[in-house]
Amino acid sequence: MTIIDGFNRFESKAPPRWLDTITHVFFPERCLFCREVLSSSEGRPICRSCSNGFSPVGLICPACENIIIGKSSCLCQSSFSYLQSLFALSYYVGQWRFLLHNLKYYKRRSLARPLGRWLGLEIITRQFCQPDVIVSIPLHIFREKERGFNQSSLIASYTARTIGKRHLPLLNKTIDTISQTTLSRRERFENIRNVFSSNKILPQGTEVMLIDDIYSTGSTMKEAAKVLSSSGAKVHGAVIAYNPLIK
Repeated sequence: MTIIDGFNRFESKAPPRWLDTITHVFFPERCLFCREVLSSSEGRPICRSCSNGFSPVGLICPACENIIIGKSSCLCQSSFSYLQSLFALSYYVGQWRFLLHNLKYYKRRSLARPLGRWLGLEIITRQFCQPDVIVSIPLHIFREKERGFNQSSLIASYTARTIGKRHLPLLNKTIDTISQTTLSRRERFENIRNVFSSNKILPQGTEVMLIDDIYSTGSTMKEAAKVLSSSGAKVHGAVIAYNPLIK
């Protein structure tokens, strides 16, 4: 039994597929943007009309944060030792900002399912990476109890199901930090420094996909990736939305 196998009983799971099927029968899935009823529960959770205007952000260089076109390497020819690569579904603007605010602050947990599945579908389509395990950015235990859930964990559960991988709780947040939303770029890196710990040492070379809802400065994801990398993993990041406006 490997170290990761030892986490099987702690695996974070989305509801069973049969429940998804029943739910779709009585509560048909709707377009996330215009609310039109969709004909199927498979594929992107947007109607044909809305999908015409959608194009995922795709690959982002974790070092210089430029968008990478195709499968070429970034022109900066630099690398961030902890975060190997980064994929984003959308920009953090307009309706996307509205969706994530509803999920995170207004407890619309039902949004995690279509967003997580959509992220997984784009990861497969773009052949982003082939992880051994999915890990989500954790909340501090007090913060999670206050909110009632961890939105990143919910998203990661559905992404893991979509790409056929396990979602395991390999990280803890040991310090209850203040919200990053009011801080500058520099302050965000200082605020999140040394707040994560790893539950287990991973087998050397384990490929991990680290999932969060929003990537702004990258301070949170890079700090979490540092911890996972020190335990033996190669870490790739994937997020629902990318916000490049924080300086």
